[in-house]
Amino acid sequence: MELFGEHGGPELARRLDLPARTWYNYETGVTVPAEVMLSFIDQTGVNPAWLLTGEGFVYRNQSANGDAVAESPLLMIRRGLEQLETQTRISRLDPPGIEHRNGSVEARAHSAFVRLPLVEIAELLNFQLTRHAQRDSFLAFRDWVPNPENSVCVRVENEAMKPHLPENSVAVVDLSQNKPESLHSRMVVALDSRNEPVFRWLEHSGEHLILRAEVRNYPTIPYSVSESQGRILGSVIAVSAQV
Repeated sequence: MELFGEHGGPELARRLDLPARTWYNYETGVTVPAEVMLSFIDQTGVNPAWLLTGEGFVYRNQSANGDAVAESPLLMIRRGLEQLETQTRISRLDPPGIEHRNGSVEARAHSAFVRLPLVEIAELLNFQLTRHAQRDSFLAFRDWVPNPENSVCVRVENEAMKPHLPENSVAVVDLSQNKPESLHSRMVVALDSRNEPVFRWLEHSGEHLILRAEVRNYPTIPYSVSESQGRILGSVIAVSAQV
């Protein structure tokens, strides 16, 4: 909005070489692929460290005295990633219940993340019954997870939703978001015709739903709203890099 105006979405999408609808999907919460984020940083001049932490100057060309910052975009990205790695390392090392001094760097880093169960997609069918079973865990940004008690990290097993969900990446799924009327044009985990959970775009129109893959050779899955009871398992709210 600051650079391209209140209705500047199509212009930004054009500069990023994306369909306008794809950009609007990103604005509603679909995870932005790394290559698109790098292009976004290049086109807008935003400070990558600010994107990661919300601290410091919004744009790379800002400084304390208003002068242009001499660091290159790649250096800024590297600095931001180093800061994120430091925060992640602190969160992994801190035992549960540890107390920090108010306002300390450690306390801010610790509170910035939430630890979620890490599961295979097939486990989601019985996850509510086995949520207390011993599992691996995965760190996610707390600000990205509005309902951590009902959220889980899921491994991506195929390329059906590439490039949004690359194979071997990890998606954060909110299991409390399962009402089709509120998930139009959102990415969800839902049961296919064989009752196997899959990642798909959900399109809701009247009494009908369509589950659509990003890669064309994966079939479209149609069913009615009345049939959707219990078939939508949750909404994808974030995605990690490949692990």
